[in-house]
Amino acid sequence: MATSDTASCADESPICPICLGAFNIPRQLTCMHCFCEHCIKSYIKSKAAKVEYLDKIECPVCQTIVRRPQRVTSVESWISRLPINTVLLSISSESKVNVIRPCDACQSRDVMKSAEGYCVDCEEAMCIDCKVVHQHQKATKTHSIVCIEELTRSPQNAMKYATAFNCPEHDGEDIKFYCRNHRLACCVVCCGMNHRNCESVLDLKTEASTLLKEEDPGVIIESLKTLETHLNKFTEINNENINNLECQMNVVTAAIRDLRKKLNDALDEFERKLKMDGKIIYKGDMIQKQEENHACLSLLSSIRNSRAVLEVVNQNGNTIQKFLVTDKTKSQLTSYSELIHEKFEKINKMTLQLEADPLFESLMEGKFAKIVTKSEYQDLPLTITKKPTKQWPLLITSVFEVKGPDEKKQRYTDLVCLPDDKVMLIDGLNSRCCLLDSSFCNISSYSLPDKPWSIRIFDDEEVVVSLREQNQIQFLSVKDNTIKPTRMIKTRLPCFGIDVTGKGSIVVSGANFAKRKCYWSVINDRGEETFYHEYGDKAWSNSYIALNALKTRVYISTYGTDSLFCFDIAGSLLFVYKPANLKGSYGITLDIDDNLYVVGRNSKNIHQLSPDGAVLQIITDDLRKRPVAITYDRSKHQLLVTNEASERKIHAIKLG
Repeated sequence: MATSDTASCADESPICPICLGAFNIPRQLTCMHCFCEHCIKSYIKSKAAKVEYLDKIECPVCQTIVRRPQRVTSVESWISRLPINTVLLSISSESKVNVIRPCDACQSRDVMKSAEGYCVDCEEAMCIDCKVVHQHQKATKTHSIVCIEELTRSPQNAMKYATAFNCPEHDGEDIKFYCRNHRLACCVVCCGMNHRNCESVLDLKTEASTLLKEEDPGVIIESLKTLETHLNKFTEINNENINNLECQMNVVTAAIRDLRKKLNDALDEFERKLKMDGKIIYKGDMIQKQEENHACLSLLSSIRNSRAVLEVVNQNGNTIQKFLVTDKTKSQLTSYSELIHEKFEKINKMTLQLEADPLFESLMEGKFAKIVTKSEYQDLPLTITKKPTKQWPLLITSVFEVKGPDEKKQRYTDLVCLPDDKVMLIDGLNSRCCLLDSSFCNISSYSLPDKPWSIRIFDDEEVVVSLREQNQIQFLSVKDNTIKPTRMIKTRLPCFGIDVTGKGSIVVSGANFAKRKCYWSVINDRGEETFYHEYGDKAWSNSYIALNALKTRVYISTYGTDSLFCFDIAGSLLFVYKPANLKGSYGITLDIDDNLYVVGRNSKNIHQLSPDGAVLQIITDDLRKRPVAITYDRSKHQLLVTNEASERKIHAIKLG
């Protein structure tokens, strides 16, 4: 573990990326990132505690997959198999860091002894006892053992005893070759499995000096120094920002108190006015009811008077008097009835209530204010040396016929190349995906619950397929030449194009018809949306999406716009490619140099662009049918293209 808890970024001595302290036994992963032995051990143990069997980890820095070596049963054994970076070890020792090396053999048995020697062949440190045994074993007595102090005395000594680089894919194999087609260093097993069709595989022993002329270490060192300068500036800005945040929080707290006072004053005034309005309404209602009562009492007295007069006349009057008074009272009765009926129609029971305004209700459900963070981005130009864009010449166009799984008409909307020279096709017409061998003969197929659109490799075990009409993404495992469903996640909106970030997340493109916009978003493997961005002035559904190798750029082709959009991962638009000779933009893919290929479905061509959108060439050869989907076959350095016709054809365009 590191000897200090913190370290300055400006310090030139190497530090562990996990603990940010000086290295103590720097163990190296296959991606060449190094960590303290204790740090990487704790990291692997934390991952192993979450699963039944840990067969791989991601590098804490670059997320490269690092696989557990074969026949390794424990984390301790795995750690001991990770090579020690003797150069970093020597630099740490040169910086007077107290580097204590335990014996690797004893440590694997949970016995702690200080190492005295280092076997260059086995890449193991050993105590005096193990060193003696090592020198007398028949299989190891010819190994070169050097003193630990000699090894760590200087970087020059470390390089003198440095061993060959190990192949990250094949345990126990050294890197001995370099494939120009794939720009990959590889071992003899890699050459036989993955590069047998490559035209330029060089022996590093004889060609390393020639290859080194193409990659100037000095230029890369200067670029790394520039990046260090930018990161130091970044931390300087952040530290200044941290100091300012406390002051700003005090200002925000005072503003909250002031807002509370204003709200209290406003509520007091609101209460005063509301009570005054209530009194006015109350008095008006009281007067109205009192006037209604007075009118009723007046009418009641008139009715009683008419009844009293009629009763007296009826008992004591003569016939003429009875007739005249009865006739008069009868007309009064009609008038009284009409008046009472009119009053009963208007009779109402008044109640006083406090009725909140809908605006107030919405305010109570929401927030009066919120605390937000506003960012002002710093202008830090990254003067990084970019590798030159290479325009691959078009060599050969071959046409292959897809065989199986039946004689139905098929429409291939997307395809992807698997690492074992197999191809997976999406058949949108029959709602299925098909697994093909290297000769494009069907091996197996799987019927999907909805019309699929796009397919990508999710990880070493699964592929993902977008189901456009059900707003779903289907996960499929491809093992032993069999396709099986593993899980399904739901998307908020219709999903068409998909690609994978490499960190367990998926980028999705499609249409938000409610807002009449195109969109792209990022979701995790549980279907939770972590980013959403809208673009365009119409909702075009048929789209494809692709990320560059560093996962920093998002390319989207939308059919209705005849355009290719390029965004950075934060959603800022970098450029729009919309030439007159690109009609019906469809499938997109990127090659090993991050050159972009976008299909013109209606213009019957393929546009090759640089990462920044400059046109490199337009491919029209043998594309008389309308092309649809496209993918880059890394193992054979070629493009595979499907067309819209019901013919079972795949065009293989070889790149130089």
